Amino acid sequence: MSTILSDPTFLKAFAALNVTSLAAIGGAATGMYIFSIPTILTAQRSDSSTLTMLKQFHHLITLGRKYMQNGAKIQALALCLLTWLFYRHPDPDISRLGKFFLMALVVLVQVAWYEVVFVFPINDKLVEMEGRLEKVCGEEEKGEMDRAMREEVLGLLEDWRKWHFGRIVIPFAAVGVVFAGLLSM
Repeated sequence: MSTILSDPTFLKAFAALNVTSLAAIGGAATGMYIFSIPTILTAQRSDSSTLTMLKQFHHLITLGRKYMQNGAKIQALALCLLTWLFYRHPDPDISRLGKFFLMALVVLVQVAWYEVVFVFPINDKLVEMEGRLEKVCGEEEKGEMDRAMREEVLGLLEDWRKWHFGRIVIPFAAVGVVFAGLLSM
């Protein structure tokens, strides 16, 4: 019995949506790498305080947690469903695409451990530094601490940007795997 879930047109549309959302996740990560962190880092050439940089970064990772992490979870679930739909399809030409989507899923889930090991510790350190700086009471003491933390904060932001590059490469690698499968048809 044929259902919409086994309809080749539906599967192609769902696959196109998955590829597009994978690319969008990679694109959002690229935007953080190319635009957001460099914008925060321009504060080093201005009169902006270290605390301002830390607050901007905190806002950035809050948005990333809200949208990118949740989007990646939805993407992984959609990719699981699509993989299953391809594998169970009665047409062997369509069914064989399941292996490419499974490989893309395996590639994509690497983001989880990668972020936990390389990116999140830097997030935590910068947020902790922001908290320490905000707790300082006197303006003079706050200014001294702000200046004292500046180089470390700049270094951590550069490290974050360096490690965040993996967050860009992984979704685009998954897109490449899917394209390889689609081109093999």
